This record gives sequence, C-alpha cells and structure tokens, in this order.
Amino acid sequence: MILVYIDESGDTGHNLSDKQQPVFVLGGLIVPQSKWKELERQFHQIIVQFFGGDSLNEFELHTMDLVNRRGFFKPLSLEQTKAFRDKCLELVQMLDIKIVYRSIEKKEFQKFCEKTYGKGISIAPYIMALPFVCTRINEIIKAEKDLGILIFDEHHNLLEIEKSLRTLRLDTSSTIQADNLIEQGFFVDSSKSEALQLVDLVLYYVRKYEETKLGYKVSPHHKEVFPVIEKISESLREHDRGWDILDWVKTQALGQKKSDRPRRKEPSRDDPQATAD
Repeated sequence: MILVYIDESGDTGHNLSDKQQPVFVLGGLIVPQSKWKELERQFHQIIVQFFGGDSLNEFELHTMDLVNRRGFFKPLSLEQTKAFRDKCLELVQMLDIKIVYRSIEKKEFQKFCEKTYGKGISIAPYIMALPFVCTRINEIIKAEKDLGILIFDEHHNLLEIEKSLRTLRLDTSSTIQADNLIEQGFFVDSSKSEALQLVDLVLYYVRKYEETKLGYKVSPHHKEVFPVIEKISESLREHDRGWDILDWVKTQALGQKKSDRPRRKEPSRDDPQATAD
C-alpha cells in the first residue's frame, strides 16, 4: 500500500488576482508503506533536536510560522530556523520520497479559462490541478503494481474534491481514470499527520521555486533550498494526456460535453494556452 499526502500552497480559491500569491501549487507526497514509520520516527528526532522531548505532543509544523519565525520558531534564530527547514527537506530526500505537483500561474489561468470556457467562467485552480496530480500518482502506483490511498488536509472544497475523486476512480466512461487509488480519499486534521505537515513545507518552497522561474521576486533565503526541491519533486507542467484532462475538467466542473477538439500534444510552457502559464 502506498500513502499519498495531498496539499496545496497559494490557494486563494476563485480569487486569481492576488498579487501576494501569484502561483498556485497542488502536490502529493508519495510514501510507500515501508517508509511511513521511518519518516515519522526521523521527523520526531528533528523536533526533539530543536525543541526538546517535551514538545512532541504539542508541536505542529506550520510553514508560515517557520517562515515568519513565530509560534514554536519564535525563540529560534534565523540560522536555527533555516537549519530545521533544511533537516526536514533533507529527510524527504534521504528516504527517496517522491513529490509530484502541478503549478498554475493564476493571472494566465484566468485568461485561459475565459478563452477556453467562456467569459465569466471561473474554475478554482485546485480543481484544475487535481486530475493532473491524481493521474500521475496513479501511473506511479500502477508501475509499482500496488494500490494507493489519498490523504488530504481538511479543505473548504471538500464536496468538489470528493466528486472529482469518485469520477476518477469509478466512472469507466471517463476519459481519464485513477483506478489504482482506493477509497474516496481521507480528509484529516494536519495536526495529527506529520506527513501532511511535511508536504505543506515542501510545497511552499516548490511554489517559491515556480515563482522564481516566472520572474517573481523571491527571498534569497528561499532560494537556498531550490537545489533540494529540484531533486525531490517532479513538475507536471507538461502531461502526455493534458488535453484529455482539460476535456475532463470541462465535463466535470462545468457540466459541458467533451470537446470535439482533435488530440494535440500537451502545450509547452511557451504556448499561450498552456494551463500553468
């Protein structure tokens, strides 16, 4: 069994004009059952190293607390905080745990939605990115000849997410499927899941990595971890079944019939219709 922890960074719902968070990222931390206990054990060791043994029952990693040095991180120096960050990212790398993600630049995504689906039509980036992430995760799990369970942080789009997952898993007429994912997905409080806390941390820096690539200003402190981010994450900006997924989103999110558009190669980053640009 493979456990997949799903989270996002930069989620502003249907507000696609937030200048403070111009990029949205949805991703999954793919943890084989054989590595789950070791991930938890070593994460606990990192917590004890920086905050002491008494902190284990109370500590919860909030990425924004780390970035802004508040909460548990308030007593730590900047260098200590960065050392904690680096230890966590190195743990994911050391255990060879894969992260896949889909990034979306919101202002370009808004233009894409209006051009493709019509003026005034709005799709939350989360719902657009979800089938990209789920189909890739399904491919990875299928290659391992295994089954997987998706574990989500609690989310305000719960009903839309469950509907999408149900169709991906069970609808045999769907143009895309994720048939190696079992159950409907589990929504849990991140305070009770160390892996969800870790994927939240990773995806924050993935988002900053993508913002840098698009020319947005990013702190030099964030850029320090980009070499690790490149090693542990896989971007889904290009996808072999990209147009199938776009048609699926049109059908599921908008209730429109599948497009009659002929099959095309997934757009490159330079293509103005690319969904992530």
